[in-house]
Amino acid sequence: MSFVTENLRPFNYLEDGHLTGISVELLKLVWQTMGEPAQSIQVKTWSEAYYLLQHRPNMVLFLTIRSPRREHLFEWACPITSSNIQLIALNSRKLQVSHLTPNSPLKFAAMKAGVGEQLLLSKGIKDSRIITTDQLDKALQLLVRGRVDAIPSEPEAIMNTANSMGYNVEQFEIVYKLGNLQGCYAFSQGSDAAYLKRFRAALDKVTKSEQYLDLLEKYQLQKKQPKLLSNEP
Repeated sequence: MSFVTENLRPFNYLEDGHLTGISVELLKLVWQTMGEPAQSIQVKTWSEAYYLLQHRPNMVLFLTIRSPRREHLFEWACPITSSNIQLIALNSRKLQVSHLTPNSPLKFAAMKAGVGEQLLLSKGIKDSRIITTDQLDKALQLLVRGRVDAIPSEPEAIMNTANSMGYNVEQFEIVYKLGNLQGCYAFSQGSDAAYLKRFRAALDKVTKSEQYLDLLEKYQLQKKQPKLLSNEP
């Protein structure tokens, strides 16, 4: 199996040249439970990794949001986390978003081939209203500079990325909930069925353990944490 991830805090990210994050630590626990040695993990941009996942056998991409559009594209091992995909805006804009329609005047920045972009398109948002980027920090820059009105993302990812860029997280707020979905390990179609079965069993065992609860707390995904204010109607 080839394991690939992206650089996205707090799920999987590089810190001082070391790959860490909840999905990375969880994966190492799964390998231990399987009796497998730790393997190398490649770090790529999301769009590049997602493209490879659709075309290469025996490949695993994480953290991948399990959305209805992706359900039949891959094999799934879940969960890593439960992800709330929300629209994030600058609170200085005082945006009021009660619903999204194809005629929405808003402009968005979204990760190319990411679930945020897919959710916007599924609601009929025109692709001309969406600027795609290969990194979340680029989308945040567009938001802060007023080039776009909102970003579809997990609030945890926004907070961590904003902090790493030196932005004050209090300037961002949630204005609309797009959906609650699972974050998973996505296996390419045709992956070794026996390996996948063992992997799922090990993941199930680990996610029922105290170690998993410790990871959720470590990465502030278990308890209430300082959250973005919500301006959702």
